[in-house]
Amino acid sequence: MKLSILFGLFFFCSSIYSAEPQNDSLCKADEVALFNCSLSKRTASLCFKKKTDQIQYRIGTNARKEFIYPKTLEDSINKFKLSTTPYPGGGENRIRFFNKSYDYFIYDITKSQQDLLGGGSLQTAGIVVYEGNKRISKLECSNSDTSITSLAFEILQRENFSREVDTD
Repeated sequence: MKLSILFGLFFFCSSIYSAEPQNDSLCKADEVALFNCSLSKRTASLCFKKKTDQIQYRIGTNARKEFIYPKTLEDSINKFKLSTTPYPGGGENRIRFFNKSYDYFIYDITKSQQDLLGGGSLQTAGIVVYEGNKRISKLECSNSDTSITSLAFEILQRENFSREVDTD
């Protein structure tokens, strides 16, 4: 009995202090996921390290990160901007970052479906990439609990947003 309690305590403590990602995100144990998106064979996570106010976007798997932005974490919090558009019964939230000639938009959208379906709401989330005004990629999250967390609204700089993100 005592051995199983000690083993359980060891496992719990080692999982808290490990540098490995937690909860199917690509964030490390000392980071919080501001956004976590499950894709077919990979994950996209926006990770925030509270101690140092550093943010990093990662996409890939735990074994292999396909893309990490920014590479250098210095002043990384200022590389991400938050914008919102309210809708009747919902809204659209976006976190934007710019890398080379590409605009990346992490989004979550909630739209009321009362007029069409008699109740409820439609929720979608994902990542859209533009080169100039042309959308070149759209990744839709498969996990139903995906949204930009409330912490993102507390820490990210706001920007006015003048165009709708094409998620269709």
